[in-house]
Amino acid sequence: MKRIMMMAAMAATMAAMAQPLTPGTGVANDHTGNVGGATGVVYAPRTVEAGYGYVDGMTVIGFTFLPWAVPNSSWDVTGVRLNLGWGAYRDTTGFDFGVFSSNYNAYGLFINWCGTYATGDSCGWQNGLVNVVTHRMCGLQIGLVNYADRLDGVQIGLLNFARSQWFFPFINIGW
Repeated sequence: MKRIMMMAAMAATMAAMAQPLTPGTGVANDHTGNVGGATGVVYAPRTVEAGYGYVDGMTVIGFTFLPWAVPNSSWDVTGVRLNLGWGAYRDTTGFDFGVFSSNYNAYGLFINWCGTYATGDSCGWQNGLVNVVTHRMCGLQIGLVNYADRLDGVQIGLLNFARSQWFFPFINIGW
């Protein structure tokens, strides 16, 4: 009786957690290889903006030495991250410092000697020789060269580029 109650509770929990599949929440993949016949479709919830599947995990402390990341570069770091060399993680939220930092999304305070590179969005403060955000930057960038595809904030440096507006040396402000 205990097992039946436990299985019913698990089934109810799984049904409550199920989400309707919409183009924004899921991905359909046909892994059977059948062409023209019945296909087996696997639906996987989308948990990241630009990827299929899932993020491996999340950690409070991230450490990178040269190109190696501990625990793993596909993890998210929410907390403190130390980069000795070039370090890459999926998303970083919090305090990031070291030599060079690479992320998909970067939120928080980033102080890196060579700079910070975010292939997604970034909000907060980036400080380094070269700071690059390939999508939206909201906050402050301080460095010799600063680039943001869209700037909602301030860039201070020798060369400041914001694709959504004009180029200005020394200081660039965009909203």
